[in-house]
Amino acid sequence: MKRIDMETWGRRDQYRYFSAMQWPYWSLTCEVDVTRAREFMNQRGVASYLGMIYLVTKAANAVPELRLRIQDGEVYEHEVVHPSFTLLAHDGELRFCAARYQDDPNAFLADTRAQRDRIKHADAPPLAATAQDVLYISCLPWVHFTSVSHPMPQVPQDSIPRIVWGRFQPRGEAIVLAVNLHLHHGLADGLHASRFMLGLEELCADPERGFAGLKLQD
Repeated sequence: MKRIDMETWGRRDQYRYFSAMQWPYWSLTCEVDVTRAREFMNQRGVASYLGMIYLVTKAANAVPELRLRIQDGEVYEHEVVHPSFTLLAHDGELRFCAARYQDDPNAFLADTRAQRDRIKHADAPPLAATAQDVLYISCLPWVHFTSVSHPMPQVPQDSIPRIVWGRFQPRGEAIVLAVNLHLHHGLADGLHASRFMLGLEELCADPERGFAGLKLQD
């Protein structure tokens, strides 16, 4: 990762302005057409949750502002960020699972599936996470929503993006997902959130490119 030079950083003033606020966060919720992506995942034997985690993480890594983090009062840009996602364990309780992003979908899905299965059947790990090079990811597969709020720590300011999506929702002949992105406004504006949403939409519309090199899953 590299430290951002605050004296030459283009959004220095925006960062200082929003960081001084009691609640420097904002979120955007969009409906993303996932018709082709869902069909592609079904054909290739990809679990939809893991497949969407891959596409979401890929889209987020393409937006530099979503790789910025505040650490000890400084801003850093990570070369790559990784998914830290929720899942339901064997006992029906919430668990947190960390995975490492790899551009190769075959390696990513295999490694993430193994991590998921391990956490599902393990004793409950501590809830607190210390890594900064992550995205907090979750899914509400039971409902189609229009907005989401997120619990946030009081201090220090948390700069890790939160991304959550709902159930696959029929819309005419299409399938859409409500996708929510929650950000620190000092690090990213509407332009950057829109770039993420549009990038994700493009990956879902062209899953052969989004999952480039993917082989049939077992």
